[in-house]
Amino acid sequence: VVDYVFTNPSPTVRGSNAVSDPRSVSVKVQHSFVALPSNNYAPRMDDARIGYFTNQFDQMTSTDWAPYQDVIKRWDLQKKDPSAALSEPVKPITWWIENTTPIEWRDTIRDAVLTWNTSFEKAGFKNALEVKVQPDDADWDAGDINYNVLRWTSSPKPPFGGYGPALANPLTGEILGSDIMLEFVFMKNRWIYDTLFTQGTMSHGETTNTGELNCSLGHEIQQNLMLAKGLASGDKIEDKEMLRQGLTQLVLHEVGHTLGLNHNMKSSILWDEKEVHDKNKTQGIVTGSVMDYAPANIAPIGMQQGDIFQTKPGPYDDWAINYGYSVALADEAAEQARLEKILARSSEHALAFGNDADDMRAPGRHIDPRVMIGDLSSNPAAYGADRMALINKLFTELKDKATVKGESYQQLVTSANSLFGQYRAQAGVVSRQIGGVYVERAVVGDTNADKPFTPVSLERQTQAMDILAKFVFAPDVLQNMQPLYSYLQLQRRGFNHYGKNEDPKAHQMILGMQKSVLAQLLHPAVLLRISDTALYGNEYSLTQFMEDLTASIFVKSKDANSISHNLQIEYVNQLIAIAGLGKASKYDNLAKTAALYQLTQIADTSVAWGA
Repeated sequence: VVDYVFTNPSPTVRGSNAVSDPRSVSVKVQHSFVALPSNNYAPRMDDARIGYFTNQFDQMTSTDWAPYQDVIKRWDLQKKDPSAALSEPVKPITWWIENTTPIEWRDTIRDAVLTWNTSFEKAGFKNALEVKVQPDDADWDAGDINYNVLRWTSSPKPPFGGYGPALANPLTGEILGSDIMLEFVFMKNRWIYDTLFTQGTMSHGETTNTGELNCSLGHEIQQNLMLAKGLASGDKIEDKEMLRQGLTQLVLHEVGHTLGLNHNMKSSILWDEKEVHDKNKTQGIVTGSVMDYAPANIAPIGMQQGDIFQTKPGPYDDWAINYGYSVALADEAAEQARLEKILARSSEHALAFGNDADDMRAPGRHIDPRVMIGDLSSNPAAYGADRMALINKLFTELKDKATVKGESYQQLVTSANSLFGQYRAQAGVVSRQIGGVYVERAVVGDTNADKPFTPVSLERQTQAMDILAKFVFAPDVLQNMQPLYSYLQLQRRGFNHYGKNEDPKAHQMILGMQKSVLAQLLHPAVLLRISDTALYGNEYSLTQFMEDLTASIFVKSKDANSISHNLQIEYVNQLIAIAGLGKASKYDNLAKTAALYQLTQIADTSVAWGA
């Protein structure tokens, strides 16, 4: 353990609130050296149909087309009784709840961890995971690699709400130790970003491309908890129960990472947009996997509230644990056949898988709209429309619900930002349907699977376009939010707003949402894909899509307002850039032609309308 002390009498970087005096900063670094185990652990090979973290190896002397010998990361679980169908392990995976964890949440954390035992039972292990509480007088530190610790942290500006790293043997993939950080921020009713939607600044989700893959489910749950409290409070569900469900989902997710599982952003398609609200069907399983980033499942207008968060591992989780942890057969050929039988189920709807390398969270990134964060149901566009309609209704009730006599308007501004953030997120989900391509990774010969690439149906794409026209591009978009603008004042705290004008930037806020949708719809990769997929099944032509988009933005003059004009100018400028008028365009020839045609149509229509 090394203490590094940095001194600077005139620091130009002040640090966060975690730094008491930036002139003198102390950093403690622990270097852990771990001896590789000497045991009979047998590595298990990775497969593209299922999602484990891996150690990658190339078989350098192989002539295979894909000479990969990647091994998955997992714990060494062995049965006490190898002959028993269900046996306790020789050494269970033991988790310790750090003694700094609030007492009132320890049972929830313990129960969430132990819920994973239901998946291990299907793989032949009883009580595979156990949970203990670190004694207050423990002589070991939570950073000790010999202990797997669930740590409760509270940072002034945390990069995550929960995080579950694991250390694995680089040669075999055997997991040797792990910790989970649970950030208190995800339970707090405060906005965690530097800037707010209503100030017209960059929203959550528009991040720089660092190439890093981080788990930010805790942040997503925090936003969703604020949304859920506004939508499902009172007679529907108590705040504490909602927090319990949210914390359960977070712990399940982070423990899943420490078991070797990576994200599964495709599992949200388990139920359709009606079934997902039916508690009798879901029974705590809202998606196929706890490794997804699903939104709080709030019932739309006129429908009874179902499960809000996921509180049990899903069918994909059971399947993945069975593949990774079920005991191997002694005969190599028989073992290979056994594993292949498990993997052959990959085309089942409930076992859908797609991770961060497939998801469409950033404009133009990837192609399968089912692999997305913040979406839910097998018809995410319809689910998104229901959510946006519900949020529109909630804006009419928000001032009465979120203002308290004698207090500032902080609750109102935080709630309004949370609602708008969810509205914007669903607009992004809907936009991904247009030009989308469903991806399947089943192996050759799987008669139950679709082709590797299938364009999204014409019906789904035009449905999405209709929803965007109504909820994103229409002149009356978010009209119910307008009466709130003059009340959206943050509570003063010292000099926090220094250099920032406090007034809500409504036009910038709405245009920011619209631009985020256009960034996807008019991305070079999307426009090219619409043309390319026409050669193998896409029925929504580039010309028809562009005509529909223009029609949704250029409404008749009598219906237009300042919101419309702001959007129209942005759209025309983007069309000019696509067509390459004035400078080189990065778009393909078909996209350039389509953009130029829309510009001429807009000019002709404007003349006809006398604009």
